[in-house]
Amino acid sequence: MTNTTVRLARWEMMARVLAPLAAFLLVGTLVLGTSRAAFFATTDSTGNSLAAGDVLLSDDDSASAMFAVTNMAPGSTAVKCINVQYDGSIAPADVVLYVAAGDLAGTGLDDYLNMTVEVGSGGGFADCSGFTGTSVYSGTLDGFAAGFTDFASGTGSWIATSTGDDRTYRFSFELQDDNAAQAKTATVDFTWEAQNQ
Repeated sequence: MTNTTVRLARWEMMARVLAPLAAFLLVGTLVLGTSRAAFFATTDSTGNSLAAGDVLLSDDDSASAMFAVTNMAPGSTAVKCINVQYDGSIAPADVVLYVAAGDLAGTGLDDYLNMTVEVGSGGGFADCSGFTGTSVYSGTLDGFAAGFTDFASGTGSWIATSTGDDRTYRFSFELQDDNAAQAKTATVDFTWEAQNQ
């Protein structure tokens, strides 16, 4: 074989390898050129934001206790009102009243205090003038604290349908005529809780 024949054989081999590669590059260039010439359009949704609502309650006691009664005698009574308002942005919400575990203390006077709780409208903290309502509990303070201990078992429930809905609660206590009540004490914290539906 001559040098010329060897060279021709090499060129033929290179042509066989390079021809498909050249064809691939040509097609790629045509596709790329075609893609760049295509029409297009876009749309978007901008400024999206998310925020959670809230469930809030307030009352008109100005951080004061409803009751601070001393020297009760058999038959002595104490009556007070408090207004509870729903301030949350999520409605409707259920509102209930209870005494949480550990929120009743003292030396046992709760067994001798007859208690009535009413829910309605009118009146407010330290002034029950104009109150009208219905009874949601009648018994002893001890019975109330034992029976209504959390949201699930709470009483005096109402449904707040919008921000600003409110109810007035009237609490009435009477000391039983029982000599065993002498010198006993009771302290209690009442809790209102709201949960959205």
